[in-house]
Amino acid sequence: MILTGKVAIVTGGAQGIGRATVDRFAEAGAAGVVVADVQAPQAEAAAREIMEKHAAAVLPVPTDVSEPEQVEALVRATIERFGQVDILVNNAGICPAVAWDDVTLESWNRLLAINLTSMFLCTRAVIPGMKSRHYGRIVYVSSEAAFDGSYVAHVAYGVTKAGILALMKSVAKGFAADGILANAVAPGAVETPLSESLGPAFATAFDQRTLLKRHASAGEIANAILFLASDLSSYVTGQVLRVNGGSDLT
Repeated sequence: MILTGKVAIVTGGAQGIGRATVDRFAEAGAAGVVVADVQAPQAEAAAREIMEKHAAAVLPVPTDVSEPEQVEALVRATIERFGQVDILVNNAGICPAVAWDDVTLESWNRLLAINLTSMFLCTRAVIPGMKSRHYGRIVYVSSEAAFDGSYVAHVAYGVTKAGILALMKSVAKGFAADGILANAVAPGAVETPLSESLGPAFATAFDQRTLLKRHASAGEIANAILFLASDLSSYVTGQVLRVNGGSDLT
């Protein structure tokens, strides 16, 4: 299996793309997968259900990834249980629908903290261990909003998703010599609770502009993440894989 012996942390792993990614990693033979999520009961349920489904060790670690101390504790807990961190999937994020006129500095800062600063914190926490073993895979989950700006979501959403791509490229350039590869996935619309929160009008409009005329399943995005997290992508770094069903052609 393509992840045999590897240990992964998936942030926002309790639902949606994160949960589908944990499931794929377990299926792919990972030695350990950590479900890092602020929703403790959901993280525990996801870990339990995936372990029942696959012969893999899945550890739930309740974590607010916008808090530096909790991120450091997450990495310590992973190393204490599994000995190392080979893969980090920076997936956690929020997407509130907030009109321009209702945007406040507080809501702007909250989105940046959860969607972007958290990915810096998680990256910073795993880099020393990856450098010491000269191996690492970091996958950032961005969005088509990085290229087009926010649709019906808070204006800061698109800003954070664009910032993620700049962060990823900096990491790719900074640590290639240390055996660490960094890449991003930019999904279009996906069948997740987050997308459902944007309402049916958004869903219909997106499907109409997509060549495949549908949303992706969370599992289809997880497949792309699995590729970038595995050694199948050993000559890929600093890249953005746009998984959007043809909504935007490149």
